[in-house]
Amino acid sequence: MSCLPIRDVFKASVELSVCRMTRSRPSDIRRAFSSISRFTPTTTCPSAGPRHARYSTAAPSDNGSSTSTSSASTSTSATIGPSSSQPVSPRPQPHQHPAFDRLSSALSATQPCFGARGDEVELLTSPEMFYARLLEMIKRAKRRILISSLYIGVEEGELVEAIRTALASNPQLRVAFILDYNRSTRLSSSATLPPSTAHLLLPLVRHYQDRCEVWLFRSPKLRGLMEKIVPARYDEGWGTWHGKWYGVDDEVIISGANLASSYFTNRQDRYIHFRSHPSLLSYLTSLTRLFTQYSYLLHHSPPAHISPLNTVPLPAPEHLSSTASTSSTSSSRSASNPPHTKASLIWPSASINPRRFEQHALATLSAFQNSWRASNPSRSRRVDVDTWFWPVLQAGVLGVKEEERAMGEIWKAVNGSYDDSTSEGEGGKVEVDLTSGYFGLYKAYKKAVINSPAPVRLIAASPKSNGFYGSKGFSRLIPEGYTLLESRFYRDAVRQGRAWDEEKGTGVRLREWEKEGWTYHSKGLWLSPAPTGSKPFLTFVGSSNLSTRSLTLDTELSMVMMTSSPSLRRALSAELKTLDSNAKDVGEETWNQEERKVSLLARVLVALGVEGML
Repeated sequence: MSCLPIRDVFKASVELSVCRMTRSRPSDIRRAFSSISRFTPTTTCPSAGPRHARYSTAAPSDNGSSTSTSSASTSTSATIGPSSSQPVSPRPQPHQHPAFDRLSSALSATQPCFGARGDEVELLTSPEMFYARLLEMIKRAKRRILISSLYIGVEEGELVEAIRTALASNPQLRVAFILDYNRSTRLSSSATLPPSTAHLLLPLVRHYQDRCEVWLFRSPKLRGLMEKIVPARYDEGWGTWHGKWYGVDDEVIISGANLASSYFTNRQDRYIHFRSHPSLLSYLTSLTRLFTQYSYLLHHSPPAHISPLNTVPLPAPEHLSSTASTSSTSSSRSASNPPHTKASLIWPSASINPRRFEQHALATLSAFQNSWRASNPSRSRRVDVDTWFWPVLQAGVLGVKEEERAMGEIWKAVNGSYDDSTSEGEGGKVEVDLTSGYFGLYKAYKKAVINSPAPVRLIAASPKSNGFYGSKGFSRLIPEGYTLLESRFYRDAVRQGRAWDEEKGTGVRLREWEKEGWTYHSKGLWLSPAPTGSKPFLTFVGSSNLSTRSLTLDTELSMVMMTSSPSLRRALSAELKTLDSNAKDVGEETWNQEERKVSLLARVLVALGVEGML
């Protein structure tokens, strides 16, 4: 029994949506779709149970879909949004206030929804634990490895060797990477390490070309004249591939951490491990495959039939590339050249412009998400589920704004718990904890925090815990820029009457995280029943920094998770306490310290709009 609408329904939805938005010919869309369709999820649904409400007003049919949801999936609307049928929220509810019943209904109306038991979900607490768990997963891989990250550090030979060993030991194993183009081709200065992430992975591609793929996503925002004049080091300022998910067979880790030495040792982040969730990994595999239509494929030596117009030579240091000519000449592919000089990046479709695919991507993502959302009834049948989660995409460059919409619904529920509630505890008011390693909060989130009646506790990185602290060039000013944004936010909160009152536990409390020798990269949100001390029942976790950049430039994947599991709520509470243990209160006296003074140049850069790129 299939969890999702039949493949033809999804395919028709993609074709209709893309044709309408991009005015492409159906034949072109079918060709672009051909490599996506084989990844359409076909996971088996768990048995139905009477305790859980449906996500749709129509009962699921034998094939896992319903009349109303199937018709919704063939909509030609290009926006990712609710269908005409309004899903019912899953139960039992982790918080009994009706505002959160409405929240789960609203999320299920627009997003794919997945369920699990709390004891199937583990929150990892340290970089070392994250790395150890990742290696353990790779070493037991049998069928698939899926890695999505901004980049992989060129020093991560052990990680790549573990993947190579797994490929050599398991002939059925397939591996797919999707990384950021600019970061993964940026050349390092090391004389002993591979020149870039792409070069690090090139041996895997060369030796296992039929079972290992490396895809590099490039934001289409940087193009034209700006593409020609912006130094390569600053290309990432126009957007990156920023989603982080790590899957092996049926296991998944959702995180905000990249794969580099600092993220495995002394850079604090969040990590959530789903021990066995084949449906979630099928979703992420299909999502990855969809994005490969808008990504470059790393190839060690492109076949002769590939047009030079669709290839880009892999950037290499001068001493490696001096013997190679341009990719458009036959001499660049001659046998006399070393293998690395032939390596190229291949754009997969001649019918899609690599610098102007926004509308095409929006249409296919719309159809994809609606297809998975339409199958929510099939995944709501497990009788032992006490934890629900909704993946949300954000890609402002592509017009995808699911995170923004979901966070709006969360804040609506938070405020709603104060509108018509006089009680406290599990059925009453809630408190909010929020953190970001880069405190350039998106304007709508700033407004939500300041205007909410709920107590809000925020943790930001101190300048010394910022990953750019002590760097060279203009990036050395980034911690100062965050200090300026942080101080402005604090003063806005005070002006709006939201100064923190320790005795009453009301207002906005701002703290900074600092630990000797460490940097801070955690981000997310937690909701807990009032009074203070109750354990969280909802969290927002993933790659988004909740910043203007994350909402408008980068491509992100995060999730909203609600749980009534006592063990998982205890783990969320412990996670929050661990982060808070290294944080201290800041305020006006902080900004007046000499070491926190913001230079004129940093102020000018923020005034010129650099805030949106931080």
